[in-house]
Amino acid sequence: MARIRPARGQDGPADGDEPGPGGARAPKSTPGKRSASKGPQSPKPNAPGRRKQEKTGSYTKAVAAERKGSRFIQEVIVELRKVSWPTRSALAQSTAIVLAVVAIVAVYLAALDAVFSRLIDSIF
Repeated sequence: MARIRPARGQDGPADGDEPGPGGARAPKSTPGKRSASKGPQSPKPNAPGRRKQEKTGSYTKAVAAERKGSRFIQEVIVELRKVSWPTRSALAQSTAIVLAVVAIVAVYLAALDAVFSRLIDSIF
């Protein structure tokens, strides 16, 4: 069974605590009451004279769209470096094999076309 992580504000199990259904634990203190063990409370975020803190690592949609294109190019370059590229001689050999197979298939299909063409002409 999957293990469920306690929600924020809930500590780990204390002696005698029983997990509830699904492994969830009930909070130790009642909601609305402040625990004395917590440190000093910070002032309200919208208090006068206090500036709103900017989140670290946050950026706008325009910046995200700009980074998306450059990130794609960077990932393409990384993937291309992982490719094992053939040597010049291996490339020439593979090209020669492909051209030979194409020529053989072309001759075979031309022969079949000639045979069936004469067969159809003789019937009709």
